Amino acid sequence: MQREQVNVIEEENLSAFEQSLKSNDTEEKIDIWFYRPIGFRIAQVCAKIGITPNAVTIISIFFGVAAGILFYYQELWINVIGMLLLVFANSLDSADGQLARMTDNKSRFGRILDGFAGDFWFASIHIAICLRSINEGWPEWLWVFCILAGVSHMLQSAMADYYRNVHLFFIKGKAGSELDNTRDLKVDYDALSWRKNFLASLC
Repeated sequence: MQREQVNVIEEENLSAFEQSLKSNDTEEKIDIWFYRPIGFRIAQVCAKIGITPNAVTIISIFFGVAAGILFYYQELWINVIGMLLLVFANSLDSADGQLARMTDNKSRFGRILDGFAGDFWFASIHIAICLRSINEGWPEWLWVFCILAGVSHMLQSAMADYYRNVHLFFIKGKAGSELDNTRDLKVDYDALSWRKNFLASLC
């Protein structure tokens, strides 16, 4: 009897985990095997104590930026700490979306904030590595490659997210995708007031 109860609990946890994912066919293997399970546990804790998805995203920004700063130093042990912080920031990045789906607390602002979070992390990483390289004797024009790499990464991330949502839209429909269309965006925008809804209008 006790074993059956354990099996039921495990099945419920597995079902809750699967529901916290966008879609199995759009998830990368490292996410399914590593980041999503960790993110799911974090999301469960956050749901219990009332932490919102946007708060998790903001926390991830601090960890990701801190990771980037630690890549500036030449000491290996500091770099290793930076790597661990980056892994944790990625876990939080998984957790915010999973928490939003678990609690049905989704918002356009949350999606925008989530996109900016990764930009903050990788901007700090690119800048730190560039500064470190210049201190070690690389020429100043290395900044050109740093900026180009950063812009390229931002565009690649945005396009990957867009095509992922297009894929989900055709598989699951509007309810299963976070894809916006210009008609709905214009209707929502026209209903806002810059004075009363400044942040929403800005987004």
